[in-house]
Amino acid sequence: MKYRVDEWVLYCPLPDVELFKDERHRALVLCVLQDDIFYDYEIYIEKTQKIKKVREHQLFPLPSSTY
Repeated sequence: MKYRVDEWVLYCPLPDVELFKDERHRALVLCVLQDDIFYDYEIYIEKTQKIKKVREHQLFPLPSSTY
């Protein structure tokens, strides 16, 4: 897995859709889902204050300037 628990990332709900690929929200990785056959991570989305299961291709590294 690319990301670790307690790591801040950027979450994009629709990274493959041209219109939405730049829409990204800060999120915190809560859990790496090793045994889930579809989802890779469970994250907390800061903007919506919701917890969501996501796939790895929906997450991006947080630029170091935003820490």
